[in-house]
Amino acid sequence: MEPKDAVAFFRAKGFQITDQWFEMETEAHAKAFTVAKAMRMDILEDIREATDAAISEGITEREFINRLAPVLKKKGWWGKDTWKDAQGNEREVQLGSVHRLKTIFRANTATAYSAGRYRRQLAGVERRPYWQYSAVMDSRTRPSHAALNARVFRWDDPIWQYIYPPNGWGCRCMVRAFSARDLERRSLTVEDG
Repeated sequence: MEPKDAVAFFRAKGFQITDQWFEMETEAHAKAFTVAKAMRMDILEDIREATDAAISEGITEREFINRLAPVLKKKGWWGKDTWKDAQGNEREVQLGSVHRLKTIFRANTATAYSAGRYRRQLAGVERRPYWQYSAVMDSRTRPSHAALNARVFRWDDPIWQYIYPPNGWGCRCMVRAFSARDLERRSLTVEDG
């Protein structure tokens, strides 16, 4: 099934052309689709279209790369290039690459799925008002995320404004929603963030 809330979140985004990812504030990234150094609208639209298909059709990372790389190569947005800034200074920039496409895929799909999950959890807060942070808990998990693992806070605790996943670059964490009865059965305690 199409993840409707994730698709709606992604499709509601506008476009923003940027040279560097940090040119946009964090909140702006939730409202506009951007790819650093995709300075032409046709390139940005191609990447967005492929990302939309990944989210709405469940296309894998490999398929995303295999579909998009030839398009970007044909348009010349691939490999390294030399750009001049306004003062005439040259700098080497990385345009498209397999690594960049993986980053684009992972960041955008994770954010869209998380936004969709958040919307569904908000819609169900009357039945499941307790949210538990769930980290992956492997060798790649950040210590700060591991410290949050299994902790439970009410959905309206202000802490969720800061820790709701994705909670930082490359975050793989998620949130589980529970009822009071679920907490009882699992012997979980609600904390104050």
